[in-house]
Amino acid sequence: MAIKYGFSDVREALIEDLKGAYPSKWEDFVAARVLGEDVFGSPKPHPNAVLNLFLEQNIKFALPFAAYRAGLCGLRALISDNPGNVLPRVTLASVVHGMGMIRQMMTHATYGFIYKRDLGVCPDRSCVLNAGVNHTGARREALNKIFDVMPFGEREGDMLSPLSFGTLRVCVICAKRLEKIHLGCRRELAWAALPSLLGWRDWEGL
Repeated sequence: MAIKYGFSDVREALIEDLKGAYPSKWEDFVAARVLGEDVFGSPKPHPNAVLNLFLEQNIKFALPFAAYRAGLCGLRALISDNPGNVLPRVTLASVVHGMGMIRQMMTHATYGFIYKRDLGVCPDRSCVLNAGVNHTGARREALNKIFDVMPFGEREGDMLSPLSFGTLRVCVICAKRLEKIHLGCRRELAWAALPSLLGWRDWEGL
């Protein structure tokens, strides 16, 4: 409507409001209080509809994160045929492929950190990593439990959300080490890969 009626100032103000919810820098993502479609208030639009809006209005900086938010809803939501929610074929294919690739990258990175690096033996008996180096079975079971929660964060399938151990007992020292590893994966793999894997150039190119 701002374009239709020539309200360029209104359009620019709206776009400025979107920058916080659809960040293009890691620092802005971490600092954001509201992310994605939540910025639109009630009734909250479908992520597909938001992505379509940004595509139509050529709001490039917001496209990678908007595509990611749509991908978080799962395949059934992505292929929705409801009016306004139908994604262009190329965009749909890019989102499906990209989400799978990011998941794969995070899983491989986590595997390397957990199974190929020495996480040490925690002296805290209440910690899941309190397994002796000679107790192969117990050690493997402990590492498997850590691996089950590491690739993804608080929200199921969300590679960018903070690490959540759920009911897994991890001492403060080990938790901080694992959170540092997970943070590095989120920032250096998942975030950095968003634009290129979801169908656009790198962040700088947007």
